[in-house]
Amino acid sequence: MIIAKTMIMNYSTISLDEWKQVGEGGNGTTYTCEKEPRIILKVSHREDGTLEAVSKEFYTSQAVYQLGIPTPKVHEIVRVGDEYGIKSELIGKKQSVGRFCGEHPDQIERIATRMAELGKQIHRTVVLNDAYIPSMKALMLEALASTKMISGKKLKEVTAFVESLDDASTLLHGDFSLGNLIFEIREDGEAGTNDGQPYWIDLGRAVHGTPMFDLGHLYLFCNIFSKKERVQQIAHMTEKQMVDFWNAFALAYNGPDGMDAFTSECKRFAALDVILLGHIQTLTWSERLFLGLLAKHLFQVD
Repeated sequence: MIIAKTMIMNYSTISLDEWKQVGEGGNGTTYTCEKEPRIILKVSHREDGTLEAVSKEFYTSQAVYQLGIPTPKVHEIVRVGDEYGIKSELIGKKQSVGRFCGEHPDQIERIATRMAELGKQIHRTVVLNDAYIPSMKALMLEALASTKMISGKKLKEVTAFVESLDDASTLLHGDFSLGNLIFEIREDGEAGTNDGQPYWIDLGRAVHGTPMFDLGHLYLFCNIFSKKERVQQIAHMTEKQMVDFWNAFALAYNGPDGMDAFTSECKRFAALDVILLGHIQTLTWSERLFLGLLAKHLFQVD
């Protein structure tokens, strides 16, 4: 178990006095330090900053790296005040898919197509009995067993659907969104314009299962959460830009045939993702209310 590993290790304690904040997203805040020019420090938000949560992210990211997925190498867990963080390989000049597309909306179709190609690469990767990359099916059933967002006949119906899914060994990112794919900026151009080296980041929620869970998450982010100003700030894109991105991504990932069925299935898994988010994240009262109402809407519950 992860906790067993964390209990026997001593972690370096660092102060942020010499570290400069360089980014902030939904999962945490990142910093760099002149004394460690090849390192980036991520300090997680809320419950993700506990030793158990940070350890899971560290070992899961390490396992994904060993599977050959392009992702920055994680180096060590450190203590930052009362929380914990991870020091990882710093990718020099880089830009997220969201930030680049927000600045260059004329490139949305091309970058969405590139993300679809890279997503398929992840979804062709097989996970074999890895203790740090758990089953999404099992996690989803656990979430359904404790949810209060849906109940009665609808809950039984949704649970039966998840139970019917193949517990596939396919690798999933687990937080498949616009901020978690970055491109390295080469000296001869901007990120994405020349297809610089891509890297997947924030892999602490990597799991194995049907790729529809990843696709449902991206659908939810681009088509529903995109209406929220906070999400637009995190993604560096407008609502319309995110919707346009999804449309181009879906076409590239699925192909032109059967798009209606593909979209319908993505919506179904987006609804499941709402329940999962309510299970794995510590939410404020207003956030929980929003997700509860959203779940009822997506599941068409009165």
